[in-house]
Amino acid sequence: MATLITEVKINNRNHGSMLLLSMIFLTIILAGVATMLSVSRMNVQDVRFENQRLQARVAAESALEAGIAFLKETRDKATVAYPFAGFDALDSNSTVGETGFSRFLSDQVLTDATGRRVAEYDVLIDMVSSDLTSRQIRLAAYAYVPSKQAYTNNVSASVRKEAYATLELSFDVSEVFNYAYFINHWGWFYGHSIFANGNVRSNGQFDFGNYGATVNGSPRYESTDGTNLQNYIDDNHDGVTDGSDGGVYSGLQVVNSGNVNGMGGLSQNQHSLQEQVSMPNLSDLTFYEAQAINLGSTVKIGSTTYVDGVLGDDSGEKNHLYLEGTASDPIVLDGPVVVKGSVIIKGYVTGQGSIYSEGNVYIADDLQYVNPPSTNRPSGNDEASTEAWLEANKTKDSLGLFAKEHVVVGDYENSTWQYYVNNWLNNSANKSAEDAGIDGVQNSKNGQDGIQGTADDDLLEDDGEWTVSYYTQLDATLGLLPPGKSVGDVIPGSGEDIDGDGLQDGPVQMSEFNLPSSLSSTNWAGNIDWTGTKNYSEVSSIEFAKIEACMYTNHTFGALMLNWGGDIEINGSIISRNESIIYGADSIKMAHDSRLLSGGGDNYGFYAPKDWEAISVLQWDMKMDFNVAEHHLADPDQMIDYLTGVWNPQGSVSP
Repeated sequence: MATLITEVKINNRNHGSMLLLSMIFLTIILAGVATMLSVSRMNVQDVRFENQRLQARVAAESALEAGIAFLKETRDKATVAYPFAGFDALDSNSTVGETGFSRFLSDQVLTDATGRRVAEYDVLIDMVSSDLTSRQIRLAAYAYVPSKQAYTNNVSASVRKEAYATLELSFDVSEVFNYAYFINHWGWFYGHSIFANGNVRSNGQFDFGNYGATVNGSPRYESTDGTNLQNYIDDNHDGVTDGSDGGVYSGLQVVNSGNVNGMGGLSQNQHSLQEQVSMPNLSDLTFYEAQAINLGSTVKIGSTTYVDGVLGDDSGEKNHLYLEGTASDPIVLDGPVVVKGSVIIKGYVTGQGSIYSEGNVYIADDLQYVNPPSTNRPSGNDEASTEAWLEANKTKDSLGLFAKEHVVVGDYENSTWQYYVNNWLNNSANKSAEDAGIDGVQNSKNGQDGIQGTADDDLLEDDGEWTVSYYTQLDATLGLLPPGKSVGDVIPGSGEDIDGDGLQDGPVQMSEFNLPSSLSSTNWAGNIDWTGTKNYSEVSSIEFAKIEACMYTNHTFGALMLNWGGDIEINGSIISRNESIIYGADSIKMAHDSRLLSGGGDNYGFYAPKDWEAISVLQWDMKMDFNVAEHHLADPDQMIDYLTGVWNPQGSVSP
């Protein structure tokens, strides 16, 4: 029995131990379950927090894109007189540099497809550097998920993320000057004896009419640094940079080109459906007046200065200018000048400079350089040959003639001039009224596909209404109204305001080519012999052999040039909105001045009209080191105060 009792005691002891172990095990299980539940909750919170962080990062990038889009809108609302006024107004903090941020988009809301708020954001701007033709801007975007208030109140899982970008905005030489012939309308090469040694381009259709014109284009480059061309553009996509690129470019189609000679006759050098290139706006020359005065530019003949910066800005000055140079006593150019009226010019010129006219530019007779480039074109199309030519001719004569109104070549009073120019000017294929539709190009109602009734039709063309945009009260509130503009005014260059003057233009009339006032010393400055009564025919001709200049108008280039039994040379460029150019000669030879390539004209004294370049993103960052605990800077205003040294959170380290 004793053994049995012992066994029983042993069994009881084991049972107690097992019960204790069971209780401990259950406790462990319960603790484990609790731990697992806690871990699960933590994992859910972590996942949610990570999702919030990712959402905030995407929101910050979206906010930065919204800021850039706002800058583009600001750019498009600017006037040529004050191109950077809107950008400067956005940065109300006058400090220039990384500490001068101003908030310009506040408490903006991002929503999803259902309209549910997913984030809020602010965008700040800082003007880093500025000069006459550019601004470098720093944007800072701060996004809050689910809201800024939640983040400020330190609500669980609320997040702030940031994004930064450094941008460059440039108001620089327009791309239109890359071409020997550029037209905003349709391009017309109707003649077997037309030679274009340089690229040609139209924003509308380019029509060769099945004539045997010759186009010998040249490569384009993205930019230039002095005489060094930068980033060859492989337009024909053959993978080589051998000089075989260039040719004919059209915003619609290149048509009737089967007989074209030269490299422009090759299919790989005929570029249809190209992006439109905007023409510079010369409706207000204030910007160019400032440039002329700043550079101390002049136009002289002999010892007499006829223009000192700007002609017509001082009391008693005449507005119009007549210039006639001879080989022994040429017109001497030194920089860009502005004439607050019309300009008549002929004869010989020397030096480097340009003349901006608030009226018409009349080229009355042959116009040529005393010291022209050694050859009209480089010896080859390759980059090395072109750069060698640029270096050899960088100090040679150059002339830019830029008209707010029309460029008139030849004796417009001559009955033959009147007949031929008028006949083409009023052709239905050469419309000029500002009812051209959303693309600003006449005769493109059927869109790029040329088929009526398809999705790309331009329904605004010829609808009888002038479709433009207007400045709003919001523009005024944001400080985006340019000087001299009011709420309700037309935004220059918007919609169908093709020339950017804010006024609707009808069809061009022949009367617009007339001199603005009688040719007398009462109205005109210059070196004409004022003895007796003068009319334009006495000082002009329809006989032409040579014009050397870069010529620009955002209106009409009207010309009749005759040289029967000889050639007509045009060395420089012809840039116009629409044209009525008629010639009679063995050939007309246009040679693009390669010094105008890739915006390089200013390096050689052309000082060509400016236009906006695409906004360039120089740097993109997702973090800035504030050297302070993140929760101390919950609001952009705190960040601004911190960066400017106005406020320093306790316990943080000063930057």
